[in-house]
Amino acid sequence: MATDGHGGLIQPRKVPNPVRESQSHRELHRELLFSHSRGILPRHRAELPRVLESRRLRQLREELQGPPSDLEQQLRKCHQRLEEAAAGPDPGPRPEFLLVRDSLRKMKLAEPGAWQT
Repeated sequence: MATDGHGGLIQPRKVPNPVRESQSHRELHRELLFSHSRGILPRHRAELPRVLESRRLRQLREELQGPPSDLEQQLRKCHQRLEEAAAGPDPGPRPEFLLVRDSLRKMKLAEPGAWQT
């Protein structure tokens, strides 16, 4: 029996870290080291290059995904309608009973002691 100087005990192995072994983590770490060594830190760049890069990345993602499905098209239409409705002006004059109700609410909030008996 040959001993390795540890009394014949089996030495435990270090448990692998799945985050550090992932390809995306290694690429990100390599990119950060490269940008740090060149002095190009993401937070210190001007706003315009950051915006242009984010647009370029978004366009690349959309091109890789292919044409949008019917569901995605319907969701985009609904989203656009909601944005237009939120940004658009009032459709017309409000009925008088709504105006009176709003003014009563304001009076109740403005004078809380006046309504108590």
